[in-house]
Amino acid sequence: MEIDRIHHCGSQIVEGRVDGNLNLTRALGDLKHKQKEGFTPEEQAITANPDTFEYDMPADLDFVFMGCDGVWERKSNEEMVAWIYDKMKQTTDLKEICADLLKNECLSMDHQQTGKQTL
Repeated sequence: MEIDRIHHCGSQIVEGRVDGNLNLTRALGDLKHKQKEGFTPEEQAITANPDTFEYDMPADLDFVFMGCDGVWERKSNEEMVAWIYDKMKQTTDLKEICADLLKNECLSMDHQQTGKQTL
């Protein structure tokens, strides 16, 4: 369990964030949160170790969208699906749609406003 792993290595959840900072518990980056001595990479409060699942996807599935907190803090699941379908009226190039999302919907206009909290 995520919470058990976080507590086991001495971290805590504060206002929905690991150690009051990160809104996620699994990430490829965020190395400063993966340096607690005596713990393997999989045991750290923030780990890159994925949970993996296998699903049979229906033939009529239009897309699968995965994102992290930078995306989900901007749009709910329902809003994201509606936004993507709206963009698909203009283009079927999913790479173009994703680029538009990241550049125009999720990128902070002020990079200094993000990540102000530190450990």
